Amino acid sequence: MSTEFEGEQQELELKLEFDAGDGALLEHCLSKLQSQPHIQPLISTYYDTEAHALRDAGVALRIREQADRFVQTVKAGEGNGALFDRSEWENDVPGHAIDLDAVRRTGLSIFEDKNVLGALRPLFETRVDRRLYAVSGEHSDIELAVDCGEVATARRHSPIMELELELKRGEKIELFRLARALADVVPLRLSVQSKSERGYALLDGAAYEEKARSVQVPADASCGEAFQIIARNCVRQVLANEAGMCKGRAEALHQMRVGLRRLRAAIALFDTIVEDGERTRIKAELKWVTNELGLARDLDVLGAEVFQPLQKVHGADANVAAAQRHFEDRRADAYSAAKAAIKSDRFRNVMLEVTEWVEVGPWTQNADALQLGIEDFAAHRLRRLRKKIKRKGKHLKSVSDAKRHKLRILVKRMRYAVEFFAATFATEKQAKLHADMLDVLKDLQGALGSLNDIVQRDKLIEDAAEDGLDAALVSHLHEDRGARAKHLKLAEEAYEKFAELKRFWKR
Repeated sequence: MSTEFEGEQQELELKLEFDAGDGALLEHCLSKLQSQPHIQPLISTYYDTEAHALRDAGVALRIREQADRFVQTVKAGEGNGALFDRSEWENDVPGHAIDLDAVRRTGLSIFEDKNVLGALRPLFETRVDRRLYAVSGEHSDIELAVDCGEVATARRHSPIMELELELKRGEKIELFRLARALADVVPLRLSVQSKSERGYALLDGAAYEEKARSVQVPADASCGEAFQIIARNCVRQVLANEAGMCKGRAEALHQMRVGLRRLRAAIALFDTIVEDGERTRIKAELKWVTNELGLARDLDVLGAEVFQPLQKVHGADANVAAAQRHFEDRRADAYSAAKAAIKSDRFRNVMLEVTEWVEVGPWTQNADALQLGIEDFAAHRLRRLRKKIKRKGKHLKSVSDAKRHKLRILVKRMRYAVEFFAATFATEKQAKLHADMLDVLKDLQGALGSLNDIVQRDKLIEDAAEDGLDAALVSHLHEDRGARAKHLKLAEEAYEKFAELKRFWKR
């Protein structure tokens, strides 16, 4: 059996999930493309250290057993949310023993650590029956793999129902054309979770929420490449939190909304680059999803910041208990509505359409997107946002709640933009100034966010009063003016610091 190292390849793959009940319908659709699929039972063992050093480095290592062959695979870029262009190295091995020479030849820095290499051990397995279909046309060759099975650790297991479309020849748009044709018949959902991530989730006890991961936009990227890197990262955050949100987890819903806001902010930031006939519709659909999650988020904040403290002090009060039940019922209804939206055909189509637009939309033919360098563009956009915030924040204390809300949106956009371009301006001096600005923006956003929460909270409580909640309790629930004054003072202080900060994007 050959142990020759076969080198690095680029994996161009689109992953979709389906429910077990839709498996027969999917197979029927695929049988029209190819009558007899090639069937492979696959057992894959994933290796890492006890502390998950490979996972933390964005690397996956597995040995796959199929028929009488063992194939060792290293994948880089695991967990970065990219749908395309993950680096992959494969070589045959005699059995389940790791070929250490082969992993070293990948050139990945994690494999230069002898302690890591010495601590590698099997952590979990995936066991699937794979059905392979080949779709060839004039412009492309695409391989479809339907995987049905499970991922299993020593203590837990979880089902796998996936369809992977891998581009062998042709353009990315061909993947999406085929995916959309299938999704019109079978309710397929875009997925960003690899099999290795599923295994780690089981080991961790199934984490239900995921915060934004760092964005790496190199200084030599074009504007189009930069937008795609950022947008993929945002799509990852949205979809990674879908399951937790549907389980009613407040932090997962919050992170899903953050991912949506970051994506909308990226589209606004790159508006001149991604301008095409699809952008307005894409923005409207993303706003619809964000709004569908809004009431549930407002009620989560109300519960955490008002009812939980109130219960600790007045838990035995009948009026407090009645108000608690009222808001718990409203929260349950809000989560039911949010879940219905996320489980809808509209949402699953939106996420597939958004991803297609990011990767191959009409804007990708824009000469500026292909040629304009990101450094000058980013500096211009950051400078413009900074100027707007400085102008609109001068009279924080005296402006209306509505104007403070608009300022908060600008500050959020500025914060996201600063995060997006951390790796673009990465000299030692720029990194220090970048960290300073990000800290101040977080403080300013936090203070303005607290002020906006008070406004939203008061509206919710007033609605409850109209529903017949005890008048005395309603008065008690309203945020006291001292808290409003405190957050306003914090916002003013953060604004003054922001106005004095040096620009990290200056050469």
